[in-house]
Amino acid sequence: MPKKRIYYNEFRRALDSEPVKPVYLFTGAEAFLKEQGIQAIVDKVLKPSDRSLNLECLYAGTDVSGREVCSRALTFPFLAASRVLVVRQAEKWRSGDITDLAGYIENPCLSTVLIISSQEERIKQVYWKAWAAQAYHVECYPLFDSQVPGWIERRVSEHGKRITRDAVNLLIEQAGQTLGDLENEISKLVNYTGREGLISEANVREAAGHGRQNTMHELNAALGRRDSAQAVKLTGRILAEGVPFLKVLGSLAWYLRGLHTYRIRLEAGESSEKLPAGVRNQAARRDMDRQVKAYRLNEFPIIFRELLRLDEQAKTGKSHLELLMQLAVMKICGQNTICG
Repeated sequence: MPKKRIYYNEFRRALDSEPVKPVYLFTGAEAFLKEQGIQAIVDKVLKPSDRSLNLECLYAGTDVSGREVCSRALTFPFLAASRVLVVRQAEKWRSGDITDLAGYIENPCLSTVLIISSQEERIKQVYWKAWAAQAYHVECYPLFDSQVPGWIERRVSEHGKRITRDAVNLLIEQAGQTLGDLENEISKLVNYTGREGLISEANVREAAGHGRQNTMHELNAALGRRDSAQAVKLTGRILAEGVPFLKVLGSLAWYLRGLHTYRIRLEAGESSEKLPAGVRNQAARRDMDRQVKAYRLNEFPIIFRELLRLDEQAKTGKSHLELLMQLAVMKICGQNTICG
């Protein structure tokens, strides 16, 4: 079969115009994109009425070997032209499982669409690389910061609505940048706004109420004001309520990057009255202006190193993450006390 390695957006465009391939490999950390891609293939290959007999979903590992997947992939469809076999968590397979699949991928069953999904962000092992080179390899990585607002706007438009840029920014601030979390919040907003065609910043605040999301907004504001006591208190409350550590960290990083951008524009000579242009409420504009001026431009590289350190500590399994984040918040808020 022809070799192909592409990113998710290219894959979605190609799926509309190209024939379905016999073997797909989805890799990368963005689980939402992978599931969207798998669903798109299923929708193209199988009618809803055919799925109960011709759609099979398995999880790789000790219970499902590569050899067993080959055997199942050779099964013919029942009362349909094709069948789909989805295997998730392929990163759990050992080299022998991948070797067993190598023979199948060279001569796949053309009535079966085999979809392999792995959480691995990048294929590193030699046996994986050789196998992936033969599959239609779709890489699903998290979007860049600059791509997230446009993605939200497109998802909202697919529901027949529009969303203001202020609402987009607040939604990211509250929910973080993980697409699955954002998708959940978009669904809530669509239901909350009913027949209204435009989702506003006020809608986002109202839908959030006084729960976790509103508390996250309060934490960002406290950090912006360099109110260390309030920021530490809110950090502890949010994490105690079960909000994932990386979600809180992502929200803080997004907010501080926004302050950094505004500060750069301020240093370049722009009037503080225009920062940020999207905030219409005068009290909110004054508060944001104070937050932008509360941080010197040369502090931001140190702040971002502190956030990166937190990210590394979380991903390497460090304990006492709540305490580590509270200490980091104190350093960020403190005047000239951030450790480099």
